[in-house]
Amino acid sequence: MEQVLSEKLIIAEVSFEQAVKNFKEFLAQNNLLIDIVWIFLEDTFSRNSKFYETNFWLKFPIPKDNEELAKKYYIIGKKEKLCIGMYAFALCENKVCCNLILLEEDSEFLLMSPKYLKFSFLKDLPKVQPIKNQLQWNLFKLFPFKYKQGCFVGYMQSKKDFAAFNQ
Repeated sequence: MEQVLSEKLIIAEVSFEQAVKNFKEFLAQNNLLIDIVWIFLEDTFSRNSKFYETNFWLKFPIPKDNEELAKKYYIIGKKEKLCIGMYAFALCENKVCCNLILLEEDSEFLLMSPKYLKFSFLKDLPKVQPIKNQLQWNLFKLFPFKYKQGCFVGYMQSKKDFAAFNQ
């Protein structure tokens, strides 16, 4: 995984829109696509395996409210003085799948700080398998012994987490 801790971007001083603009510039500097989509746990399925693998499926179309939800998460992270990272982890239909990482304390493992915004990407971005058929998507739910909701990204935010923040 390639990582950059941006000392130029102090979380408390950067809006979501400015952070996304800088994140896209970071991606472009690393020869990656800059058309991004925000993905949450509920948008993905992967094999229910104990082994690390990067194969996963993404529900299409991507929910329209994902970007707004990512913005709300970012605002909460700023308000709560959390560590915030923007992470690119896969490719799907000429877009980069991204998510926010929010942590409550300094994370030495992820090289994150509550002061500076962190950008990172997976070095060899896997290609997602898009699922455009609702019936096929529902079949994943019928086989929990074979498939699990979520993918190989360990810190992926859930839409349910947002409800917990709002209580």
